[in-house]
Amino acid sequence: MDPRLEVATPERVSVSLPIAGVGSRSIAHLIDLGLLFAGLLVLYFLASLVIPDMLDAFEGLSGVERAVGGLIGFAAIWGYWTGMELAWRGQTVGKRLMRIRVVKSDGSPIGVFESAVRNLVRIVDFLPTCYPIGLISMLIDPRHRRLGDLAAGTMLVREEKIDLARYASSAQSRLSPQDVEVLTGFLARFDALEPQAQLKLGAQLVARHGGQVAANDPAAIRAWLQQHLKGG
Repeated sequence: MDPRLEVATPERVSVSLPIAGVGSRSIAHLIDLGLLFAGLLVLYFLASLVIPDMLDAFEGLSGVERAVGGLIGFAAIWGYWTGMELAWRGQTVGKRLMRIRVVKSDGSPIGVFESAVRNLVRIVDFLPTCYPIGLISMLIDPRHRRLGDLAAGTMLVREEKIDLARYASSAQSRLSPQDVEVLTGFLARFDALEPQAQLKLGAQLVARHGGQVAANDPAAIRAWLQQHLKGG
């Protein structure tokens, strides 16, 4: 069975999101690498218009200049993943095409810190080449997280079309979170209350929410509150 992430929305609706597997993550990564490679080719072509012999120019660079160039290249790659994830709420081009998204461990959107850390640790996941460390980590971890995800407290989930129709009645009730807590708590303790308390407190709650039921019928009171809680 695929691992899933349970997320509670502000409306107290529990949504289950499937966690992205190694396959979809790998394909998304290859798509992003293809875009980065295409961008590198464009830059090389533009630079060749100014510097005819690029190979001789590179060999003429000092060790410090090559190191600076390498840092600039890494910053550009790191900036692509981090910038895209922040701009597209946890997605890059590859992730969007594969319908997967980076989120925090609690399902909330990632921030600057999480995206920056997970993409910085990408260096370790890549070692010694082609992401063997990251792949091993994803295969071992139950939630398919690489080291960057573990360090940043993130994971990737697959986006699914959620049928919100079954939540429509709850949304229509327009109950505040406090009202939901009160009604849920009262109904949970209903059977443990004395009959007089059931009638008195239940009638008060029904009246508060604009309902009308027989004040001497605890079963009717409970049924009305349950229906009201569901949005009926």
